[in-house]
Amino acid sequence: MTNAVADLSAASPAEVESSLLNPDVSMVVLTWVTFLVLSVVLYKFAWNPILKALDAREDLLRRSIAEADRIKEELARIHETRQQFIREAEEKSREIISEARKAAAQLSAGIQHRAREEADILLANARHDIREETEKARIILRQESAQVVIDLAAKLIEKNLDTEGNRKLIHQLIVEV
Repeated sequence: MTNAVADLSAASPAEVESSLLNPDVSMVVLTWVTFLVLSVVLYKFAWNPILKALDAREDLLRRSIAEADRIKEELARIHETRQQFIREAEEKSREIISEARKAAAQLSAGIQHRAREEADILLANARHDIREETEKARIILRQESAQVVIDLAAKLIEKNLDTEGNRKLIHQLIVEV
């Protein structure tokens, strides 16, 4: 090869041009053999591993895309399920609040009813006590009135005054009582 380079550098431009157009057959064969050997070596040691790596990468990408699609669908289902749970929870909370309000209204009505009943009972007891006390007071008043009348009559009989004197005495005794 160094001869060929030396020959080309020593040759004139016309000779270089003719040697490029008419290459040496041994050089062409050697170039093709080198190319084929290099191709076989590259195919065996480089192209197969590179192609296998590319196929593996392509497989990985396809699986990743399929997995991403599956995850996306699952997230959509989870989101829908979550929304359904939220709607159900809101509905249940509304029902619970409604039932609590009804129970509170019933409890309030029950408490008011019991309070009215107790008030009526207390009022009836108070009226009964008032009637009893009034009756006792009337009895005591009658007894005292009778006693006063008896006392007045006794004093009238003792003094036996004239009619005008009796009136003054009764009036004085009434003022004292």
